[in-house]
Amino acid sequence: MDVSRTIEYEDGELILLEGGETDRAVSVVLEGQVQVVKETERGRVTVAVLEEGNIFGEVSFLAQKRGRRSASVLAKGKAKIGFLNQEKLTAEYGRLSPTFQKMLRDLSERFTKTTLLTAQLAAKHMKDPNLERRQSKRSSEIQRLRLKVTYYTDPSAGLKGTGITEPITGILTDLAETGTGLGLITTRFSKSSHGLGARLIFQITFPGKPMMRVAGEIVWLREMGGQKARLGVKFTETNPYLQKVVKEFLQSLAAE
Repeated sequence: MDVSRTIEYEDGELILLEGGETDRAVSVVLEGQVQVVKETERGRVTVAVLEEGNIFGEVSFLAQKRGRRSASVLAKGKAKIGFLNQEKLTAEYGRLSPTFQKMLRDLSERFTKTTLLTAQLAAKHMKDPNLERRQSKRSSEIQRLRLKVTYYTDPSAGLKGTGITEPITGILTDLAETGTGLGLITTRFSKSSHGLGARLIFQITFPGKPMMRVAGEIVWLREMGGQKARLGVKFTETNPYLQKVVKEFLQSLAAE
């Protein structure tokens, strides 16, 4: 398979989000496993577990139109995902006859409907569909805003990188309600690696949610002595899912 790039994901990390806008990218599991899940009125349902060599994202590509993803994909254990060369896939698709292209589009629409029906049927047999939600609420009550955040240098940062080669753990102290930034206490502050404008990748796990990975840069900092400092970070990418999770998390804290 012609893979244009690869990304490694940690256990439980979100790869694709149900309801998110499709980019028609097709991916392949190179190492590990991924879990395809769908949200229903009775809770989350696992639709499939994909292993090494399995492809996902093909439905949106075959539909040949932008829409909303029909399910989420999460890493099940550590997983390495490859993204197929979309330009070549599009060229190969274009060489198919109009009739065959229509057959594939119709097939993708039927598969989406089948996935929905399968999830609804599985949800009817769930013993305790609200268990996960109750556990999530208890976790948020216990942890409040003291969530661990792991971060490291953005590989694409170039000269604006921090020089950090291993992940650093910090404690989340504040969140922007719009999901566009965070306040963080770092446990390994260094002037050489935490300068203004340094670009980082943050991994955040909210209670009951899959791990999220988002890029940001340091916009302010206050030294606290030793290796501790408060950092102000602005996210440098739009992440609707992060905004939604931040809003729900802050609402759960306000309701306590």
